[in-house]
Parts: sequence; C-alpha cells; structure tokens
Amino acid sequence: MSQVRPRTAAVLAAACTLVLAGCGSASDGGSSDGADGPDVAVVLKTLSSPYWLQVSGGAEDAAEETGANVTLAGATAESQVQEQIDKVRSAVTQQVDALVVAPTQAEQLQPILEEAVDADIPVLLVDTDIEGWDGKETFVGTDNHSAGVTAGEYILEQVDGGEVALIRGVPGNPSTDSRVDGVLEAIEGSDLRVVAELSANSDRAEGRAVMADILQVNPEVSVVFAANDDMALGAMEAIKAAEVPLDEILVVGVDGTRDAVDSMLAGELDASIAQNAYEMGRTSVELAVELLDGGTIEERVDTGVTVVTAENAEEYGAQLEEQAADE
Repeated sequence: MSQVRPRTAAVLAAACTLVLAGCGSASDGGSSDGADGPDVAVVLKTLSSPYWLQVSGGAEDAAEETGANVTLAGATAESQVQEQIDKVRSAVTQQVDALVVAPTQAEQLQPILEEAVDADIPVLLVDTDIEGWDGKETFVGTDNHSAGVTAGEYILEQVDGGEVALIRGVPGNPSTDSRVDGVLEAIEGSDLRVVAELSANSDRAEGRAVMADILQVNPEVSVVFAANDDMALGAMEAIKAAEVPLDEILVVGVDGTRDAVDSMLAGELDASIAQNAYEMGRTSVELAVELLDGGTIEERVDTGVTVVTAENAEEYGAQLEEQAADE
C-alpha cells in the first residue's frame, strides 16, 4: 500500500492558488472547481477520442464528489508524446498536489514523472502502467495483456481458422502492445495464421488506411484485431469501401466506446473488449484525494473488462449514456 509523503507548508500554500496551465486550449478539458480542495492534475494521452472522454467523465464526477480541483489535459493525438510531457511538466512547475497520468510512452514520460516525485507530488498511473517503476503510488486500469487474451479467446470461439491481420497502436505504447501480445498468445497453436501486423497510431483515419493496404496485399484476411476501437472502426470503413461482405471478416476492437457500440448495433463491428474507462478516471481521482488526506491505497487496482457484442451492445450503450449524463 502507498501513503503520501508530507509536503512543505510553502508548497501546499502555493498549490492551493494554482491550476494547470493551458486550460481551454483545443487539447485541454478545463478544470472542475473544488474551491479549497486539493489540486489534482489529470494528464491523459489525448482528449480527442470517445474512450478518453469516458475517463475524463469519471474524473470530473470524482471531483464533484470529493471537492477536488481537477484539471484535465491531453495531447492533440496519442502520437504527440512531447505534448503530453509538456503538460506534465506544466503541472509539476505549478506544484499541483497530485498527478494522475496515462503515459503514452513509458520511457519518455518516466523522467518527468520522477521530477514530480522528487517535488513531493504523488503520481498515480491510470490506464497504462510503467512496469518496474517504483515511483508511482498506484496503477488503476486494465490488465491489457489479459484483455488481449480475452479478445483472442473470443476470436477462437467465432472462427476455426483463417488469415489474421493485427493493427497495433502507437509503436512502443505498452497498453496497445500488450493487447496484441495477448491475442498472439491466445491463438498460438490454432489454425489462425497472422499475415499482417501493422501500426495505425491508435487513429481512426490511419486504421482505415492501414486496413486498405492490408486488403490489397492479403485479400483473404478473415479476422482483424485492432488494439483500440478507433482503429477497428477505421478498418471497418476500409472493408466497406472495398465492398467486402461484412460477414466475411470478423473485426474486434478494444475500449467499448460509444461509436463502437453504435457500429455493433448497426451490424458492422463484431466485438469490443470494453475497458471500464469511466471507473478508471473516477477511481484514480478518488484514490489521489484519499492519499492526500493521509490514507493508504492499493498498489494496483484492476478495473476489469467486458466483452461487448451485438447481443449486449444496447445494454452497454445505455450504461455509457448514464455515465455521460453524470459528467
């Protein structure tokens, strides 16, 4: 368990008067005013996708419940690692009370996160862990390798064999890499054969472009696993543009976004391994406040996954709407 280290009175006084710089820009979500509550900076990979907006919604609700001043920030795209580093550095410079960060690239983010720890700012990781880094107070999120295994097991339940295309996220992103690795582990020894493995930087447009290339070289592909829903939906667009019958290619994504649910209800996307994104955001802020109040927290909190298909998409979509209404 982790317990926050005491900070100097001067640092705490300064933190009460400052908020994370850059609020209101295209890539920032602003802040939730908690008056005299602690300042918690939440720096996500981006705020430009439905998944991260769900994480943001949970963080905002936690701010209202705990009285914390929560500031949301993120890069314009997951591939813009330097933007995320700059936003974390801004929070450290302004001496916030706690940092909640979803690191896009562990190796590049760790040095600035260590600066935060050296400044007595506790760091909580959400969605993406930095394995082996002892400076974090906790990790809140999905076991991404297990999520990938779950996806692979679902694929094996649906098909007996065939050619598989794997679409990775930003190169070196541990979350999306772990999901693909989990799929590979699950299908090892089966009659499924991986014929393509490309990166689409967790972006929908790039997912479409990558899938179009895959279909040109491997027209017999019958299974597609994309490491997030944006890329899976982009792949669906390419499949439709190529006029390939949708029932000939099984497409599976990860995240459980509203757009993915709508695609399933429309009879397009086959499945998404849904993360509990809202709970990640909510739990991470709640734990930050608990830590700042002198409490102890678990070193790892697994928020689990849900396999969403056309059969339960409507119910799951209703849950997403309820969470959005609470933001």
